[in-house]
Amino acid sequence: MSMRAPSGVWRMHAGIRHVILAAVSMLMMLAPATAADDDEKGPLAEFYSYLPAAPDIHLPEFSIPFWTDDLKKAKRAYKNGDYERALKLFRRASDDGNIVADWYLGHMYSQGVGVPRNDAMAYSYYSRVAEHYDPEETDPNRLRITVDAMVRLADYQRRGAVNAGLQPDPKAAAQSYLKIATAYGHPAAQYALGVMSIKGEGVKKNPQQGLKWLMAAARKRYAPAEAYLGDLYWSGQIVNADRTRAVMWYILARESARPDENPEIFSRAEQIEASVGADERIEAEARARVWEERYPAGKVKAAGD
Repeated sequence: MSMRAPSGVWRMHAGIRHVILAAVSMLMMLAPATAADDDEKGPLAEFYSYLPAAPDIHLPEFSIPFWTDDLKKAKRAYKNGDYERALKLFRRASDDGNIVADWYLGHMYSQGVGVPRNDAMAYSYYSRVAEHYDPEETDPNRLRITVDAMVRLADYQRRGAVNAGLQPDPKAAAQSYLKIATAYGHPAAQYALGVMSIKGEGVKKNPQQGLKWLMAAARKRYAPAEAYLGDLYWSGQIVNADRTRAVMWYILARESARPDENPEIFSRAEQIEASVGADERIEAEARARVWEERYPAGKVKAAGD
């Protein structure tokens, strides 16, 4: 299976990108950053984290329905843990061309939720979503989900999945992340670029640039970026070792993360906090509160901020 992104995914020139960024900034001023999914703790919450919700304006009708009865029933079944029913309904909605159902199916297969993990199937479903990418999309919800799918395809490019015939291609992944990060400020893409720049994976090694990418993702309260910064300060890698600052970042990461998707962050946070004294914990908590006031979880800056 080819690791190339679906055809048409990157049909974007500089002028269109500026228009998109301006539109995103305008949306940010008009509406709060809330999930149209109405389930901010579910798997869809993450891709809703980087763009604001749509303002209450008239949007054109789409030939492919975004929310359908089957999809609503499937989401309810998924939330209740009835994955067998959710799978059946998501597949039915997917057959009708619903990209939200495709995204959920990609998530279920990539995580092994309700089905055996199957990276080839996950890659296929995410590709279906990404094929609907349109840089001139007027519905921010559809834009969110298609961009998110492109991030996940880049994840597969980066790490590969040999059992599915997907060979790692870090260089191509870095190019994909860069386009997504610069056009949309997606925190997962910024985080990936940060780690890859620090390690010299797919890009020229540049630790200081990597730190900048990590900080950009951390300002959007992206838990893996916060945790990575915590590890850097704990170990003294790239930055001067600072136990208090390390604990601060893990306090923030624990608040941003979801236990079901990032259990390692919670266990690592507990381990680090247990290794410092009371004074260090108090100072770390105070620093975390200052950061949280400036960059509260669930509130994100517009692309480019």
